[in-house]
Amino acid sequence: MKFNIKEKITKHKKIGILIIVIILIFACIIPITNIIIRQNQIKEIKDKPLLEYEVTKKVENNKYEILVKINNENGIETVKYTKPYTNKETQLNAHNKIIVGIDYVAEDKKDYEFKIKLVGEDEKTEILHFEIPRIKGNYTLSKGIYVNEPDLTGYNQNYTRYLDITADGNLTPGNWVNGDKPENWYDYKNSQWANIYVENNGLETYYTWIPRYCFKLDQENQRSDVKFIDVYNNYKDENGVETKWEELEAQGYQIPEAFEFSNTQIPGYWSMKYTAGESDKYTINFETIANKTAVKIKNIIKNTTEEIAKYTYAIDGNIIYESTTPEDFEKVESTENEKVESTENEKVVNVTALNSAGEIVGSMTKKCKQAVVNPPELTGFNADTTFYVTYDENDNEHSTIPISSDAPEDWYDYGDSKWANIVTRNNGLETYYTWIPRYEFKLDQTAQRSNINFLEGTTTQNSDGYQIPEAFTFDEKQLTGYWAMKYTAGDAAAPRFDTEVMATSTSIKTKGITGTAKADGQVYKYYLNGEYKGEKTEAAESFEYIGLNPKTKYTIQVEIRNSTTDEYIGSIVKQISTIDANKPELIGFNADCTYYVLYDENGNETIGDKIKNDGSNMPSNWYDYSQSKWANIVVQANGKTTYFTWIPRYEFMITSSQYAKPSTGRTEVRFIEGTSTQTDTGYQIPEAFTFDGKQLTGYWAMKYTAGD
Repeated sequence: MKFNIKEKITKHKKIGILIIVIILIFACIIPITNIIIRQNQIKEIKDKPLLEYEVTKKVENNKYEILVKINNENGIETVKYTKPYTNKETQLNAHNKIIVGIDYVAEDKKDYEFKIKLVGEDEKTEILHFEIPRIKGNYTLSKGIYVNEPDLTGYNQNYTRYLDITADGNLTPGNWVNGDKPENWYDYKNSQWANIYVENNGLETYYTWIPRYCFKLDQENQRSDVKFIDVYNNYKDENGVETKWEELEAQGYQIPEAFEFSNTQIPGYWSMKYTAGESDKYTINFETIANKTAVKIKNIIKNTTEEIAKYTYAIDGNIIYESTTPEDFEKVESTENEKVESTENEKVVNVTALNSAGEIVGSMTKKCKQAVVNPPELTGFNADTTFYVTYDENDNEHSTIPISSDAPEDWYDYGDSKWANIVTRNNGLETYYTWIPRYEFKLDQTAQRSNINFLEGTTTQNSDGYQIPEAFTFDEKQLTGYWAMKYTAGDAAAPRFDTEVMATSTSIKTKGITGTAKADGQVYKYYLNGEYKGEKTEAAESFEYIGLNPKTKYTIQVEIRNSTTDEYIGSIVKQISTIDANKPELIGFNADCTYYVLYDENGNETIGDKIKNDGSNMPSNWYDYSQSKWANIVVQANGKTTYFTWIPRYEFMITSSQYAKPSTGRTEVRFIEGTSTQTDTGYQIPEAFTFDGKQLTGYWAMKYTAGD
């Protein structure tokens, strides 16, 4: 076997070079890492004192293990201190570290000396004063005895109440803790302890305040001697004479461990007496809403067989109503004698059920405020044929104000479950919509319902446990809300109500009401651009809007209601412009043998004067197209008599009803000014008004010829 020594040496060289490179990389990384760590430590100790400590654990009475920290951004050379237990001075070499930690044992309210040598400075002595962490409380004279007052820190004042003690020893609810304390809340000298009641979503918990005390067992009398003390364990008698803890301890007094929590001395604690109710079952429940003017409490439900003698209703910690039955209640925002804070601010609402002894049977607290919702967006709806919909106290619909006008004051109030509604009216059809503003929801399995919060704007941030419906995302865009179609009323092929409309330059006239829903006992109310103009009680009667501006488009509405109950039945909505029919043109007729033809109200014919080609002698009662009275002439020549009728330029629409029932359906006709080719939506101009490539203002149609 042969070995290539040269190749082997080359391979070893490569390995050696690789090892050197790795060592160099580590040599660079370590200093960089140390620099980063040091910079982070400098940030950590910024604004911290040179000498500080933290308690780690209790060793024995008044003695604690602590971690002493020395901090300096320039670095620490040495620290000298006396070691616990040995009482010998020792020196710690810190090697210019900026943070040094020393495990130490210290006694309460004692000073300890540390000699510290910082980089570039002379050694200096710092005193560490150690004291057990304490929550000082308020140790004060109360009804003949010094005691730490109850501390309500951490309790939600909207859900926590003082409990009074009656002469019979019953605990009865007092004010919420954001109100005044009861005069007889506690009297520790006479063994009357402070009690509170906390309710959270129907779950009720009772607590008793245990002020800090020390005790000594009296074996002979088989009882304990108790003294209430401050957080330094000192005792004061009713005259303010103080006895230090050292003396009390020598007398055999001891302190319960419960008055130390997380190495902190506390002035007292709340002891839970018991919890009433079940997390999945409410003793008392109700609904509360805030609309623009009031807070409402309704649908109170009791889920207990216990006797209930009284219900109290409270808003923001003030009892405002009492009842012996679970009746609905409404607190109006303002009256003549008082002013309540606006319902736009959150209200805390409580219903409490009491027994005949005044004790709590059940309680429920909820929050509510006036719902702030995204306002309805009306873009895209025809402003003249779309109407706000409101309902009165009898649930009768009112929908005569077009969305081109300001919305009614009571159009919607989502806090009162009153949603915004509109109706569009087109060709005999009424389509109703409801505005669904952006919201989030969470299912409440206990109450078997959904909790809803309205959201402002297009936020996608939802509360914990809530979700936003997918319907508020359309084409990858977030919506502030959407219009949901409720239903469509009417039938375009057989309109429930209809009327023919004619216009002059200053008036609009409707003919009688027709349609499949026309019946006795109806009243017909006429509106012009949302303004009430009058009413009729007979369907066959016509109605005229007068004094209008020429060449102006108007929206007319006929609202049909029950004449007895005022119930809404239906509406007719049409748009028409105030335009006169084009004046008859008499040029081209022989004035010597052409005569005006007039008809009276009974249809009797009269041959009038000869025409003038400029029309200057037209009879005043010759025609009136708004009354379906058309202009007629007759030509008498060569033994023949020929009658003509003037057809002024018009547009027409064949309605669905005419398509469905040609024999009874009507064609909508509207006159057009001049030779305009502009039409309303759905209308068309007959081809007869175009001749030899020219637009005509009208034409004479031959009715018939008499004679030979």
